[in-house]
Amino acid sequence: MNSAIKALILNTLIIIGLLLLSPVTFAKSYTTEEYQQIFAGDDTYKQEQAIESMILVGLEDPEIYKTIQSKIETLLPTATDKYSIDNIAWLTKGLGYSGDPQYREFLTNLSEGDAHKKIRKYAKRAVNDLNKFEIWNVILQDKSGYDDSQPHRQNVYAAALRGDDLELMRLTAKRIASEYIFDDYMLEQLVKQLKPMRLMDDSKLAIDTYAWVTRALASSGNDKYKPVVEEVAETADQKKLRKYATKYLRKFY
Repeated sequence: MNSAIKALILNTLIIIGLLLLSPVTFAKSYTTEEYQQIFAGDDTYKQEQAIESMILVGLEDPEIYKTIQSKIETLLPTATDKYSIDNIAWLTKGLGYSGDPQYREFLTNLSEGDAHKKIRKYAKRAVNDLNKFEIWNVILQDKSGYDDSQPHRQNVYAAALRGDDLELMRLTAKRIASEYIFDDYMLEQLVKQLKPMRLMDDSKLAIDTYAWVTRALASSGNDKYKPVVEEVAETADQKKLRKYATKYLRKFY
């Protein structure tokens, strides 16, 4: 059985399993107009899906976040039941992804105000996310290596991998694996991070990050990239990373 067929079977089985187990399986891509319509409307499930998709897409239209803030302000005075509280918590999470400092005061006030404790908790997390994404969005929106022949999401993920932030790189590798973006372009971007491991040191974050990059590559089940995973398993300086890579070889090939 050739590698392409093996990869197709593996991916199909994983996708079927997740469709059965997970209510939000893939991060769908939306246009600016679709985002605006979703957040202006009342379909909370669509809003959760849209927020899930926003985390690493490098949104450039600030109006989307203004719409989210307006939605929170509208819902907040009457948010007493679990349904509305959960909705606001999700919207607050999305606002944190903006990385826009103009929302810091709003989120801080929300975290310290008299809203439900779950809303305050998510607002506090959103302030932390805002601080991260203020840095990360610069990387995500970097067009210096943009490839017009590739989808926007692949370009954004590639930019994140090329950046100098280990946490962002780890998050991106996790998204690639969970969304099954296993085209050659994306897999080659992962390979570039493993040969060489330019940000590697002995810290837990670095080892975990490169373990996820290796896992994302191995998850494809593509024999073309098996030698790269084998090289990590055999030659990585960090024993724990070698152990992870060996595990991925058994699991995915």
